[in-house]
Amino acid sequence: MEIKKKIFYIFLVLHAVCWSLLQLMRNIISLDAMEAISWGELISFGTNKHPPLSGWLMAGFYNLFGKFDILAYILGQMCIVVGFIFVYKLAKFFMSEEKAFCSSMILEFCFYYTYYIYVDNYNCNVLLLGLWPMVAYYFYKSVREDKIRDWVLFGISSGLAFLGKYQIVFLFAGLFIYLIFANREIFKKKGLYLSVAVGSLVILPHIIWLFQNDFFSFVYMIGRTDTETHNMPAILVKLSHIVYPVKFIGDQILATLSCVGAYLLLALQAKNISFKNEELNKKDALFLLSIGVLPILIHGFMGVVTGSRVPGIWGCIMVNSIGILLFYFFPVNFKENSYKFFSTLCFTALTISLIAVGIFGMLHTKYFIAFPYEKVMTDFNKMWDTETNNAKLKYVIGEAGYCFQFHIYNERHPETILDTFGHKNPWADHEDILKSGVIVVGRDEEDVTERTKNGVYLLPENYKIAPKPYKMDICNKLGKCVEDEFYYVIIPPIK
Repeated sequence: MEIKKKIFYIFLVLHAVCWSLLQLMRNIISLDAMEAISWGELISFGTNKHPPLSGWLMAGFYNLFGKFDILAYILGQMCIVVGFIFVYKLAKFFMSEEKAFCSSMILEFCFYYTYYIYVDNYNCNVLLLGLWPMVAYYFYKSVREDKIRDWVLFGISSGLAFLGKYQIVFLFAGLFIYLIFANREIFKKKGLYLSVAVGSLVILPHIIWLFQNDFFSFVYMIGRTDTETHNMPAILVKLSHIVYPVKFIGDQILATLSCVGAYLLLALQAKNISFKNEELNKKDALFLLSIGVLPILIHGFMGVVTGSRVPGIWGCIMVNSIGILLFYFFPVNFKENSYKFFSTLCFTALTISLIAVGIFGMLHTKYFIAFPYEKVMTDFNKMWDTETNNAKLKYVIGEAGYCFQFHIYNERHPETILDTFGHKNPWADHEDILKSGVIVVGRDEEDVTERTKNGVYLLPENYKIAPKPYKMDICNKLGKCVEDEFYYVIIPPIK
């Protein structure tokens, strides 16, 4: 078994190292990673979109170790590896250790753990890829063994997961349903209430911050689910209550189909698969369904009730139990070489996905991967100095896809003023912004103009602006270039 464990840990190391190095093919880190750095540097108990933990970790890691792009890639992979480990630890409660290894490694076939990480590097979803299975593990361990230490760790991990992303409540809902139907005696245990108290203390500063700031960060979440229905026929509006939930659940099925395919290959090799686990325990079965299926269904059901769009990518944090579900509900009798066969299959999947995504990276000509920041920042520094008589560049405002690059890649590191969706910005000194001047960037002229009229962008009466296009060539690793543009206006210091 020691050799099999070594193979598992070699797999984890190779996954983390290879995917971190592959992402160096990008010209810039992802928008979400840049945004997380900006959040963390505010040293705030909240952000304009999500709870603060992802920002604290990213900004701390990035600034502590030298502000290199690879740090974003490494932190994302650290979250992935933590998730792999806790999936394995949880699986050991229900099956042999070698099957537990396989239950974790099978996630290599899920594109949420490969292509998605290349595109987004690090964000609150990636953080939850590590924290979700951790919460599930400490919950089950606490229920099973009823030790105070485990209940405390469950409370801490739950609090941290909530500070990572609000969607962890869907896991909490699944766990609550499990207790109601399979383990109501736990409600008599002191440990459960201790974990609730500990978790509440962890999230208390954020809850206070939400009340102090009118819960405006929820505006972003609502906006992501909003659908344009004013021009839609009434019948289509009604169908949205069905279409969006079905699409969300379908996206999760598609994301895990390759995992199922890999499992079927293992079954073919073992020449044995059962559609009934003779050792199935009803409580354990309900628990696994509560963490691996119910959260997806509950999330989809919200779309049924509201008719709102449910982005498929939000399910990425909910599918980590696919391997455990397969091995538990459709057991395969391992032969002597089954583990070797499946681990080889996983290493092969790692290799193929690295090659495929590597080719994708070489061909990509999108601004969020191949943004030519060196030329852009040089040009804007010259324009700023010319138009402001060499004033200090302190602020940049605008479309997130363009303005965060200024904070990360401009040698002057201007502060990015976050969009607070019409609410008072708790991090912005409005007077200093006007006194210091600001660069405003946007998708088009209308976007830039609108941003100078609202909230922190309010200009003195009769101040005229004329947004200009900035054209740039975005080139892939093979030298193919496409022209792209965004609009900007430089507002000099107003005395």
